[in-house]
Amino acid sequence: MELTPVQVVVIALLCWSVYALFVRTRSAVHRWRLPKLSLAPSQLEMYQGQAFREICRRAANPGLHVVMTDYFAERGWNRADVMRILAEPLKHKLIKIKGWRFGGYSVTRKGWAEYEKKFIWTGGEGVHISSTSGGFVVANVNSPHAVAHGGYGNRANASDIPHQRLVDALRTDADTATPNEAARAQEYADDLASAVDAQDADRTARILGRINALLSTATAAFTLTRELLPPGP
Repeated sequence: MELTPVQVVVIALLCWSVYALFVRTRSAVHRWRLPKLSLAPSQLEMYQGQAFREICRRAANPGLHVVMTDYFAERGWNRADVMRILAEPLKHKLIKIKGWRFGGYSVTRKGWAEYEKKFIWTGGEGVHISSTSGGFVVANVNSPHAVAHGGYGNRANASDIPHQRLVDALRTDADTATPNEAARAQEYADDLASAVDAQDADRTARILGRINALLSTATAAFTLTRELLPPGP
């Protein structure tokens, strides 16, 4: 039976109402008995960029549902921390909450465009997302754990780092790291080896910046890598 235009509109409104009820109910459940915020306000901006980049890295494409609960647990973030950290990316529609359970997200096309522009090509682990009168801004934030050659701080110059030893150290440390950190370490080791083989100095510096950013939040597993990239002053 062919539906009339009125019936189509009624069905559409009904579906929208059901979805809106689902969203409101989910939000209420996620906010039920929130624990106290454990992060200082000064930490939120840095963690915004880190969490947003990790969601994008896991998703690999816009729209794909990824679960971040293990990532939040590794960093000791409770539900209140996560909701504050991701408030701006959600507000500006860079990411969406997915599913019923807490910790599910997807990247929007708008968010993916920002990820490609601000993260993939700059190694921007240290970024924050903030409101402006005209919308949102994703800005680079200097990190004391990044590469001086790449413009990230005061670590060793990229030309002074024994790259093959660093690649080997990353792969070895990945064997004892958490699954998430191990995946990133392997990815960065492969990228660094490729950039060095291609003699691409700019790309090498960007990848070193990503490795430094990983070390700034990683567990104690990366002892060999940290010997090659000690923290700057």
